[in-house]
Amino acid sequence: MNYFSKLVFILILGLSLAGCNTVGKVLPPNDEVLVYKLPYDLTYLRTMEALNSVGTWELEETDKEKGTLSVRDTNYSRLDDSDLRVITFVVKRVDRGTTSVSIDPKNQKVFGGKKLLEAIGEALGHEIKS
Repeated sequence: MNYFSKLVFILILGLSLAGCNTVGKVLPPNDEVLVYKLPYDLTYLRTMEALNSVGTWELEETDKEKGTLSVRDTNYSRLDDSDLRVITFVVKRVDRGTTSVSIDPKNQKVFGGKKLLEAIGEALGHEIKS
């Protein structure tokens, strides 16, 4: 029985150390700022529509006065706590006809931000062309 206990202990220890292998990985900050010659209201609306149309991400909270939009990853089937990921985007008025969209500095290292910024850039790029 003593041999079996040691074997189980070594097996559990090995699996736990293998699971900790990815915990320390740090993503580079996604500090890209998108700037467009569009009015604030239109930029905010198109940003909200773009975020609402991306895969497993859902709008969680919006505040037009502050210019913030928060989205949550709703991929509940994964074991890496994907559903705990929240990214807040900030829409700012640069001047009368120019606005910018960026990720809040507190959320710049959350996985998936680049994909969402690309979707926003595509939606706002279509708005400029039309």
